[in-house]
Amino acid sequence: MSGIPRGYPPLKEVSKVSEMEMAKLPLHRIKFPQIQVALDMDSDIKTIVDVAVKAFKGGARIIEAGTPAIKRHGADNLIPALRKSIDKLRDEGFKDDYVIVADMKVMDVGDLEARIAYRAGADIVCILGIGSINKIEEALSEAIKKDKAIIIDLIQCDDPLVKIDEIESEIGEFRDWFSFCIHRGISEQKKGRGIYEEKMLIEEAKRKIGASPLFVAGGIKEGVIKDVVAYGGDVCVIGSAIYTSVNPEERVKRMLEEARKYYHQIPVVP
Repeated sequence: MSGIPRGYPPLKEVSKVSEMEMAKLPLHRIKFPQIQVALDMDSDIKTIVDVAVKAFKGGARIIEAGTPAIKRHGADNLIPALRKSIDKLRDEGFKDDYVIVADMKVMDVGDLEARIAYRAGADIVCILGIGSINKIEEALSEAIKKDKAIIIDLIQCDDPLVKIDEIESEIGEFRDWFSFCIHRGISEQKKGRGIYEEKMLIEEAKRKIGASPLFVAGGIKEGVIKDVVAYGGDVCVIGSAIYTSVNPEERVKRMLEEARKYYHQIPVVP
């Protein structure tokens, strides 16, 4: 490693974490394949929460406070509202565990921004992979101290596979607290099509990160989920295909059925 960033517990303490403690970490609490509902909505909190509740009822167990929604309402308002609504459902009989992702798209002061999201109730914070690794190390430090996690979002990285290698060489031993997201943003989707076309990229990214979950985002919808999960995706991050639906609950159910049917089952080409 290039050096332990400030705030890390000593490596010998990290290595002593028990299997029981590991099982409580956010990335270990998720059952795969999974749908992450990305609430990238310019709406009032009630409307955003309503979509989150319907998606959860449909089976989505990763609830994302999307970047536009966080910017409009603030982490301290949006994240607690999401958690309160889902916890109420769990009290009513939906016993499955879930995690909340704060898509902060952190580009600087990773420890500070991660701390803000965790304090508001997030389990996982999204950190941008582009640029130097300093912000990632800072955010990872907070995640380790608080038994949380980070997702390293590779949006706009010139070569996501090279970036994975660079990050792995520096912090790979802390894998239980972080993973990666292969991501084609909305602005890029307007120029072409979704991330589901990049089958070989998904497959190679999964090969590099091994047992850790691979998150995949960008234009995913019904009918192409199979292309994402068959080639190595563990979590399909899906936004507008869910929150613009007239029935988000039923749509999520169908999406999960598709994901489970094709999960890591690369089709055999004659």
